[in-house]
Amino acid sequence: MNKRKILFVDDDSGVLSGLKRMLHKMKDEWDMKFVSGGQEALDCLARETYDVIISDMKMPKMTGAQLLKKVSEKYPNTIRFILSGHSDKELILQSVGYAHRYLAKPCDPDKLRQLLATSLGIREMLTSRELHARISKIKSLPSPPEIYNKVISEVQSPNANLNRIADLISQDVGMTAKVLQMVNSAFFSLPTHVDNLRRAVSLLGLNTIQGLLLTAGIFSCFENTEIMGISVNIIYTHSMSVGANATAIAKQLGMSQNSVEDAQMAGMLHDIGKLILMEYFREETKQVIKLAVENKMPLYFAEKEILGVSHAKIGAHLLSLWGLPDSIIEAIIFHHSPSKAGDISINVLTAVHIANALTPEFHETGRLLKSSTIDPDYIQALGLSNRLESFNDICNSNLEIEKV
Repeated sequence: MNKRKILFVDDDSGVLSGLKRMLHKMKDEWDMKFVSGGQEALDCLARETYDVIISDMKMPKMTGAQLLKKVSEKYPNTIRFILSGHSDKELILQSVGYAHRYLAKPCDPDKLRQLLATSLGIREMLTSRELHARISKIKSLPSPPEIYNKVISEVQSPNANLNRIADLISQDVGMTAKVLQMVNSAFFSLPTHVDNLRRAVSLLGLNTIQGLLLTAGIFSCFENTEIMGISVNIIYTHSMSVGANATAIAKQLGMSQNSVEDAQMAGMLHDIGKLILMEYFREETKQVIKLAVENKMPLYFAEKEILGVSHAKIGAHLLSLWGLPDSIIEAIIFHHSPSKAGDISINVLTAVHIANALTPEFHETGRLLKSSTIDPDYIQALGLSNRLESFNDICNSNLEIEKV
């Protein structure tokens, strides 16, 4: 088995010595290198390939944020973590576009191992290093112009209100994912994972939200919102509907409040891979749509033919790098094929799979797109076959199709 190559960067020799001692038991799984500064780290990366770089934030000459910016540009295949004992808001905003994860000092070795295993494991689902490199460069996802302009207007208002800001952000898939990444980072040292957007915005506070939206330079709006009849608005409308339907189905299945909130977020984010394709893989997306139309096949089948991987795995990979919880990542990866998840139990994936399969998706012309279908073996194994009609009633009652 090939060892994972991990590069640790910290200007404090005592911290580096502590990391070496703490992580000694990982020597059979990881090939670890410890260096004391940004330039030394860049020299190492120039000589050999590393899977992950984990850098301290506050360092002389070159900060962790500056280092990871250079790494993201020169070595996009390398997964980038910030390890810091500092909670300075300015440092957070400097690094938000370049760090995939934020870890607090001292870092528990078992937690670090789990985080790395998750990030690296999902990366292996992608078919090429080029695909991974292109996804790893993504700082955030553009927003539909009308939503972006409303959010910016509210944030700039002298009477800006956090609840109104949260309600607007909740209409935007990319902003929602980025806010959840930030609030659940180690910088905020929260005891539990936050999946409720209003709570997330409240915890970040107005100043941090304003900094993220106005000064960090990571949010923007889509310039080209349509490809061959598939538009950003269609994806957003479907995503919002699936989020609402997954919430209702999770409640009917008797899930806990945390699982209901996860189902809402996973439903809303389940097609984030399509937005990635729309913005960063436009030529490939044209080929995908052409193939799907000509062969009357679902888009995710055509994606596998053209890219070797579906939007589900692409979206899950980005959100895994951003640190969203495993329950949401699992629901996104397997929302078309839940039987492949391994764990056949009623959970967040169940609600999202059913909601996605029963929520129609439309072409700009109003024509119904060939989309996902129910996995009958999975539903039967869960003993839910006789409840599909009631789930369908939920989705029909919640259905709101936006006319474009």
